[in-house]
Amino acid sequence: MKNKTLKSIFNFGMLGLCLIFAASCDDDDTNVSNNLATCTDGIMNGDETGIDCGGTCVPCEDGMEIGRRAELYVTSTADGAITKYSVTGDSLVTFSTSSAAAEGVYYDATEDLLVQASQSAMQLDAYKGTSALTEDTDLTADFSAAADLEVPRELAVNGSTYVVSNNGSNKFFVYAKSGDSFTLTSTVEVPFPVWGITFKGKDLYAVVDTTGDLAVFYDFEINAYDGVLMPSKRVSIEGIIRTHGIAYNGSDDVMVLTDIGDAANTTDDGGFHIIKDFSNKFDVLSDGELLPVGMQIRVAGPSTLMGNPIDVAYDSETDAIYVSEVGNGKVLGFDATDDGGDIAPTFNKDLAGASSIYFSSDETDGDLGNETVAQRTELYATSTANGNITVYDGMGGLIKTITSESEASEGIFYAAMNDAVIQASQSNLRLENYSGFSGLADGSVATADFASNADLITPREIAVYGDKVVVSDNGENKFYVYDYDGSSFTLINTFSVDCNLWGITFKGNDLLAVVDLTGNLAIFNDFLTANTADGLIAADKEFTIEGIVRTHGIDYSEADDVLVMTDIGDAADANTDGGFQVIQGFSAKLEATENGSSIALADQTRVAGPSTQMGNPIDVAYDNDTKTVFIAEVGNGKILAFADALNASGDVAPTVSNDLMSASSIYLYNN
Repeated sequence: MKNKTLKSIFNFGMLGLCLIFAASCDDDDTNVSNNLATCTDGIMNGDETGIDCGGTCVPCEDGMEIGRRAELYVTSTADGAITKYSVTGDSLVTFSTSSAAAEGVYYDATEDLLVQASQSAMQLDAYKGTSALTEDTDLTADFSAAADLEVPRELAVNGSTYVVSNNGSNKFFVYAKSGDSFTLTSTVEVPFPVWGITFKGKDLYAVVDTTGDLAVFYDFEINAYDGVLMPSKRVSIEGIIRTHGIAYNGSDDVMVLTDIGDAANTTDDGGFHIIKDFSNKFDVLSDGELLPVGMQIRVAGPSTLMGNPIDVAYDSETDAIYVSEVGNGKVLGFDATDDGGDIAPTFNKDLAGASSIYFSSDETDGDLGNETVAQRTELYATSTANGNITVYDGMGGLIKTITSESEASEGIFYAAMNDAVIQASQSNLRLENYSGFSGLADGSVATADFASNADLITPREIAVYGDKVVVSDNGENKFYVYDYDGSSFTLINTFSVDCNLWGITFKGNDLLAVVDLTGNLAIFNDFLTANTADGLIAADKEFTIEGIVRTHGIDYSEADDVLVMTDIGDAADANTDGGFQVIQGFSAKLEATENGSSIALADQTRVAGPSTQMGNPIDVAYDNDTKTVFIAEVGNGKILAFADALNASGDVAPTVSNDLMSASSIYLYNN
């Protein structure tokens, strides 16, 4: 049975000892006294199995509480010392090191080895035999890695593999530990600012600093090599402003992420999010999707004493969460977090420069859980000819065709958490939901479980972010925004725009919209939060994608930071003059492009020509796993696929060409 409290347990027999040896029962931050024997100090330390009993002390009497080994190791950017807290023994020991600042810590109980990443020496330092040290001690590293690091932030360990996240140049330094040595095996460049990292089985999870995003690198060790490694998937964690710390426990399948809020506010705007049943929630999300805050527990508020919670640890035996709070210089612990909210810590220790934190116990050490398996890649397509929903596998092979209630559709999305397809019906002028979709056999006739009101005029595309569904409608050039709870659609906003609409996609909170009849792209920053009142809204930025005559389709990959847009050319030529353009490293190019200017064709790649079979490519989807671009070609009635799309240019033939009459919108689900 789990013990749900963080407070140390003292039995009645210990009360007398605390009165006799008052010096040992002072403030929690007092170090273990040098003048008191470990068997009579009221603290579980040394080799005891209970407080002042067991091991080399007298045997523990019947009924006396036997404490478990439950230790916190915390580094400091103020002095490089490592502080060890015995949570159940209510003691602390400070290990001074040669480092002047450190961030990243790990303890291996089987080897009795303590490792930290030194920010001053720029290396991993390892210290042996620290469990026998029960009072403040100056440590000298028994062995170290080479001084490879730049600005180390966090350390994640899986067996003999040690990974250091380094945000000086956004890299993972990967070391192999063999005996008393560390060998640098690869330096992995990461395409985003890094901070906290943790293993889940063989997969490495990394927070995306300056955002609330979480990225995963599946089967990390096999894929870790010198050079750039793109994440397998990147999703947004709703409610987090800026994340830093991360911890995962396999037994409970719990992921915890910290939120430092505004980095300039170091005193009271921090918090952490708990994601229970993490695997089932995260694994179904496709790249770029949002994990709703309703599926998480948030702890935040002035009572928490969190302003800049830089790292986090989790104890699965007590469900306790520990935070290193660098802003207020504290190590904090929280229990009874199931309801979230503004709760006070039950463990509160002062520690200047508190940085990385690691929890170690016999029950939790090495509890990394399992890596993600059985990923799916499926392409969903609509048709303006008959409203059918056609599904293809990741190689473009036909899986099934389902007859829907619509006679013509444009705009489609697969909501994996609900196993439902959402489509925009042009014949019924509404959103329709088809649940239990994965269980429908090829040739089935599906009935919509529910639908929106017939609000629409000429729907063209839909984009989904969390529980919000946005429809671009070029009948009157409007965005229709619906709330979606899995059982209904509720229209919450209608926004008019002063440009012609067609394809839309989300990039985080920002909505990207093609400007029909042109080669322009419009950006609506913080679309769902910045726009709350119905009426006319303006794009924050609009610029030209050089080389495009008339654009329709658009897709953005969070994992690869790639934008793909289609060019239908002359609408009157529906068979031969179409193409698509790929913009890699889109985020930096977007930031550098001013309103009213353009992204040069030299900063893109273009695929077009008669061999491509594109005349009127109406929509596009990008698979970050295989680097494949899929095209819905309405003019020639095709679903096309172009492999190795990041290196393709010119008049190249598609690697897949499937007939689909009046192919319109497509959506790629890739978890």
